[in-house]
Amino acid sequence: RLGDRRDRPPRHSPRDAMVATRSGVDTAMSPDGPSTSGPGPVASMSRTDSRLESLLVRDPFARRPPRAIACVVRGTVGECLGHRADKLPLWRSGMLLVVFEYVAFVALSLWGGTPAPKNKSICGYLELLPDWIFFLYAHVAAAGVDCTLFQALAVFRRERNEGHRVFGALRALTLATCALCLAGFSAIPRCLWTAHQNAVLTWVLATSVAMFASFARDRSLERYSPFPLLAWCVGTCFCVAFYYESSMRFYAAEATTVVAYILWCSNANHAFFRASFSVARVAALDGAVALVLTGAFRYNQNRVCKVTGMWR
Repeated sequence: RLGDRRDRPPRHSPRDAMVATRSGVDTAMSPDGPSTSGPGPVASMSRTDSRLESLLVRDPFARRPPRAIACVVRGTVGECLGHRADKLPLWRSGMLLVVFEYVAFVALSLWGGTPAPKNKSICGYLELLPDWIFFLYAHVAAAGVDCTLFQALAVFRRERNEGHRVFGALRALTLATCALCLAGFSAIPRCLWTAHQNAVLTWVLATSVAMFASFARDRSLERYSPFPLLAWCVGTCFCVAFYYESSMRFYAAEATTVVAYILWCSNANHAFFRASFSVARVAALDGAVALVLTGAFRYNQNRVCKVTGMWR
């Protein structure tokens, strides 16, 4: 009898059938396996959904764009796209004005009728350009100083909140050095060679340290992109390679480093959620700083330099 009781199939109540149906299990299951009637419609739908879900999980393009493309987008237009996603008006994206001004400066320098200097470099052109074209460069430099100082403060606050106050102070000091040297060689013309070149080389060194420190510490931020660092390394390497040339290759290498610096500033604004860098701020505050830089440059060029504009 025990054997008969053991071989007897278990009884299923209507409640068990309802539970099995709601969980997606075939209602016609037996101890020997599924019945010949096949799975019910609920089970078929559940299995189909499971297969589709597994395909979505395995397919990276269904979740997000490739990492390289996302890196380039965040490192170039990420700030502007972030503003659009936050429903901010276009005039809140002051970096658009900075980019437009730098493109205009390069175009007017090369094709605006100013004779090319013998030393084909940005600094060589600056001593020959009229004031209104020089102001475009000074305005871009002033915006760079503004963004770099903002990044210094944001970095210090983040490091302090994570318990790294000393390291945060060192990073902030490095960024402040970038801003000071950028303003320095924008106000000191090339004819004051030693002071100008010291400011340029210190800016390059401090910026390199700051960018690599940002890569090491800030790459965990959702909006951070290493693309500006890559562009900076490419531009700097070509500047070193073509340093002793007076050619458009060196000018293009310099322009690449400037573009990389602009992208770095823009990505820092994006990564640290800066929404105050508006067109009005760039035009008013950074415009006033640009006027000071323009006046200082022309004063040094015309009053301090013994010889100026002799790079043809």
